[in-house]
Amino acid sequence: MLNPNAKLGMLAVSLELAAMALLLLSSHSTAVLFQYFTLHAMASAAITPVAWAVLPTSYKQPRLWVMLLLFSLSFFIPFIGLFGFAIGSLVAAWLPYFDKTNRFTAIVTPQYEMPKNNIEAGWRSGRVRQQLSNKETPIDMRMKALLALQNMPARHSASILRDTLSDSSDDLRLLAYGMLDSREKQLTHRIQDALQRYESLPTAEERYVPARELAELYWELVYQNLVQGDMRQFSLEQVQRYANEALKHKVKDAGLWAISGRMWTLRGDYIRAMGGFTTAIKQGFPLVRAEPYLAELAYLRGDYATTRRLMTGLREDGRSRPLSMAADYWGR
Repeated sequence: MLNPNAKLGMLAVSLELAAMALLLLSSHSTAVLFQYFTLHAMASAAITPVAWAVLPTSYKQPRLWVMLLLFSLSFFIPFIGLFGFAIGSLVAAWLPYFDKTNRFTAIVTPQYEMPKNNIEAGWRSGRVRQQLSNKETPIDMRMKALLALQNMPARHSASILRDTLSDSSDDLRLLAYGMLDSREKQLTHRIQDALQRYESLPTAEERYVPARELAELYWELVYQNLVQGDMRQFSLEQVQRYANEALKHKVKDAGLWAISGRMWTLRGDYIRAMGGFTTAIKQGFPLVRAEPYLAELAYLRGDYATTRRLMTGLREDGRSRPLSMAADYWGR
């Protein structure tokens, strides 16, 4: 398909050739002369926008006077001026098609990353949440604080991102929604893959691995605070379903027993939760990892003496900073 400028150029050439043909008739009629100037003027008018289009940008202004000059050059220099413009226009329009050199290379979009030390320091001091909640902080600083959450564990950052969804800034809301949606879609995609494998296998023994994976993935949705309300309840039910199925085949799976205990804790069935953790410990689940959950269960049941005993007995080398603060509180 020809370029519009090329079409105009060919039209101008055709009109000019027709005008020149009239002169070759060697007629002295005034009508023929008038027809010649009419065709020549039309050819000059057709070639003028083409010639203007191929000019460098700095030479195109003021547009009206530049186009008037080009029309005058074409009109008052018959044949030579117009054909010079036509040839120049065609070369400018077609030359790029002959040069197939790719002068550009594709690069991966860079990902913004805060320096690790600064991120950890900001997270420990609560500066990220403070900057996001402070409406007087410049928007670029709040944006940087939000971007710093992309390297944070989803369990801790999801609540901050969800709070940002109600922010007055459109940019912050869209970025927070995108980060939450991206994390949820990653897990959802893995769940769909595991579910396809689960449904394609005929026997319970073969289904053990995908069932275990489904229980863990649904638990991750809850653990990372990526689902709420009915979706959270549904995810907990799926954890129960697939964990029970996997445990029927391999009852000594300590990790699944621990996940079951945590699932029942969130659903408020503390008796089943205690049974899950007790079985997990019997099957080899580390006691140091189970004790914080047992202490939580004791607290939820109102057994504060057991809570204090378990919290004060936690090994210091296995504590996180929040857990150490809680243990110190109960040890007073």
